[in-house]
Amino acid sequence: MRLETVFLAGCTALALAACKDALADVSDEQLIALVGDGGEPAQITRRTRECAELLGGINEVVYQDLPEEMLGLVKTDCRQMFQGWLNDPERNSMELALEDFDRADLAQRIVVLDDTQEARQAEQRAGERAVEIEAMKVELAEVSAESHELKASLQERRDILVPACMELQALRDELREANRMHDLFVRGLPNICTGEPLRREVEQIEGLEANIDSFELPAPGEAQFRVVPRLPSINLEEIDAGIVQVEEVTADYQAALAEN
Repeated sequence: MRLETVFLAGCTALALAACKDALADVSDEQLIALVGDGGEPAQITRRTRECAELLGGINEVVYQDLPEEMLGLVKTDCRQMFQGWLNDPERNSMELALEDFDRADLAQRIVVLDDTQEARQAEQRAGERAVEIEAMKVELAEVSAESHELKASLQERRDILVPACMELQALRDELREANRMHDLFVRGLPNICTGEPLRREVEQIEGLEANIDSFELPAPGEAQFRVVPRLPSINLEEIDAGIVQVEEVTADYQAALAEN
């Protein structure tokens, strides 16, 4: 009886040793191909990791409060998932068996592979985020430079328009005293001279400058999405056309006054 027990124990030990050797021969790539999600590259899902932990008996604290009946159902579901993959020769090129998933060392390898994938993905996301932040920094500098240029161009036109509109209003008042029935009063003044010329556009630029000054680039690990302030829609060609119109109307009033 003793010899039989020793013999069986020896066989069991040899079987386990052979099993461990077989698992050691399984590469990470083969294991990911087996338990991965089938994507390119294959990823280990959260469900796969949890099933491996459950069947392999590691990280049991996660399942300690789960009723036995529920735990059994979960294990059955996990085994069915693994068995489906094991039956696929393209996935299971190393011919692992369902019983292998009851082993803690296999479960631990799957966990390590998952952690490694997560770390690589986190590193990749950090690199991509760094590129995004750098691009945002460049864009912010470009918008700031364009804002200063637009403000200067706007101020040049405002320096022309403000006195030109004041002169036109004075000519209009003078013509009203000379001939309030003149046809020019039917047309009115150009819209660009209504109120304070280009005040709305100036306020838009000032608002943009305030937004640029208060804009903060996101930190490398920050997930919040931010948008660089945009230039307001200000058409300098339309403003130039308005200046020409003011000059033309001014000439009309001067001619009308010369006739009276």
